[in-house]
Amino acid sequence: MELNEKWLKEIEELWPFAKGSVREYRQKCSKKECSKCKTGERHLTWQMTYYENGRQRSKHVPRAHIEELKKAIENGRKVEEILIKAGLEYLESLKDK
Repeated sequence: MELNEKWLKEIEELWPFAKGSVREYRQKCSKKECSKCKTGERHLTWQMTYYENGRQRSKHVPRAHIEELKKAIENGRKVEEILIKAGLEYLESLKDK
């Protein structure tokens, strides 16, 4: 099996994958008369933070998708490790040419 086939198969098996982080935080809502926000308690919500074109970005994540997204981020870290190993193996293969 060629190097590219080996690594592509390994990465494919990790789908879905993502890069970023997820955090829970408290956010103020837009309702002027909200009792939670008036007391300073605010509302629990989830957010994914990631980098795009060198800038930090974030997106709201529905509570129902948190565990799936956490698993995708974990898989994304594994993909990064695979890419590093693949790069090193590729470098070694260039020396043999």
